[in-house]
Amino acid sequence: MFVTAPLLPDPNKLALSVGNKLVEIPFREAVAKKHEVVTCIAPLFGNEQWQQALFAAHVYKKFGTHMHLYVRSMVSPVFELLKIYESEASLFQGYLTIQPWLRITLLTISELDFNPNVNVEFRNQAAAQTDCLLQYKESASYISFVDLDDVLIPRLASSYLEEFAHLFHSMPNVAYIHYTKENTKLVAGEDLRSNYVAKRPSDCSLKEMLTSIQFERVSETGKLVADPRYVNSTWIHSPVSIPEGMERYIVPNNVNAITHLKHMKLDISITRSQKNSPPFFNPNTFDFVNQGPLLSLRNIDEIQRDFERMKSKPEVARIFPKLPTKFVYLKAIAQCFEDTYYKYHYS
Repeated sequence: MFVTAPLLPDPNKLALSVGNKLVEIPFREAVAKKHEVVTCIAPLFGNEQWQQALFAAHVYKKFGTHMHLYVRSMVSPVFELLKIYESEASLFQGYLTIQPWLRITLLTISELDFNPNVNVEFRNQAAAQTDCLLQYKESASYISFVDLDDVLIPRLASSYLEEFAHLFHSMPNVAYIHYTKENTKLVAGEDLRSNYVAKRPSDCSLKEMLTSIQFERVSETGKLVADPRYVNSTWIHSPVSIPEGMERYIVPNNVNAITHLKHMKLDISITRSQKNSPPFFNPNTFDFVNQGPLLSLRNIDEIQRDFERMKSKPEVARIFPKLPTKFVYLKAIAQCFEDTYYKYHYS
């Protein structure tokens, strides 16, 4: 349920009248600091794939968006690493913001008897996305909503702001645009007998990851980018409602699509010559596709240099050896998603 109501200017307390009692409603102020583009990441739990987080953080910084992460649970070294990224001061206003996303706990009933979180849709993802939308509604020009392994790379312009502005300004009645997800594989670790094993943290290279991207020509349900002036709440893939007269625009996947980091593993079919070349944009379509690369080698080199700058910091160097080399939760979480959602959605 989403409710709007007028308030007095600068309130310091808010309550709901229930009979002869007042139930206080906690609230916080929206983000006032200007961000041209914000990327809201769906809540993370049992998260251990630090390569995805670093990949997203540096790509997003390069092309001009601030990442807002909702975290329910995460292995300690990864959390410590991202806290350093959160505190990093730069002309870009920092890489990311971390916000805890709490689970529902009943004070008088044990979870062994009743666990309300089982009945919450997709770890309360829609609530997190709406929370993020409302936090940045008055301070961001555009807001995107994705998972951590969904990375949109601008192809129509040199930045997110320019690409989104181009699309929205050419269609003034569009409230949000929708990008399809295209599955890819890339070098980041090795799958050995169903045990997910990461490369040694010290060997991590964003350039290697970026240049090894190969499109699998498999599409999945996409995600949205909103003009916050016209969207007050959102579900996982799209808003439930938008103002009358407004509509959505689906970006053709031959124009651009979300690079879904679906299979991050060591792929021996990727040759050294390919690794030194930019990845090609090869979505699942029979329509004409501009044969240009997904992103240029120049952009890749700039992303790698920024990663090496962060990696050389003493506080980061101390954490890298502690990063997980085995993903003990990944397979169980993937199977949970398969059993509860994907086998029905894609059947």
